[in-house]
Amino acid sequence: MKIGIFGGAFNPIHNGHMSLAENYFSLLHLDKLIFIPTACPPHKTSQYLAPERDRFNMISLAIENKSGFEISLIEFDRQGKSYTYDTLKELKKIYPDDELFLIIGADQLLSFHLWYRYKEILEIVTLCTGAREDESQRAQMISYAENLDGLDMSRFRLLEADVIRVSSTELRNRIKNNESISNLVPQGVEKYILETGLYNV
Repeated sequence: MKIGIFGGAFNPIHNGHMSLAENYFSLLHLDKLIFIPTACPPHKTSQYLAPERDRFNMISLAIENKSGFEISLIEFDRQGKSYTYDTLKELKKIYPDDELFLIIGADQLLSFHLWYRYKEILEIVTLCTGAREDESQRAQMISYAENLDGLDMSRFRLLEADVIRVSSTELRNRIKNNESISNLVPQGVEKYILETGLYNV
């Protein structure tokens, strides 16, 4: 099988996440795409991170009735920082004969050499990202990948896909200010946030 790995805080999950997931699922001809919410992101503060149960519930609502989409609690079940290498090492044990595709953002690619045990990550997955801006950004990303020590370019995918520009930070601010988030998150997620009062504090 060809399995996509899509990690993130998903705090909250929004239509930008979903559009990206759907595009990559199609463009990479994946059999399965696994959403993996981070329990304790190594490079982010957890001050504004919604509880694990709430983030799990929101992802579940967002992907219900989406064939091939799943959610994994692999990082919730592990103690300590949520390092991608540790997660992928565990997933490779679960899917030893399958091809794993790690989906990351353009900004994440350009700092990938700073990731914990990044060279070993490259031995496990095909690295996938998308060019979201102009040709100069695309050229910059290709140049970075070509010069990234340990990356076999046959296991690198730079895709072109439309991106819905919305951030979780923007959404949290809108919620705090009692502004609408309709059309920015899946309908079930909006209802969940409004009913639970998440991010209002």
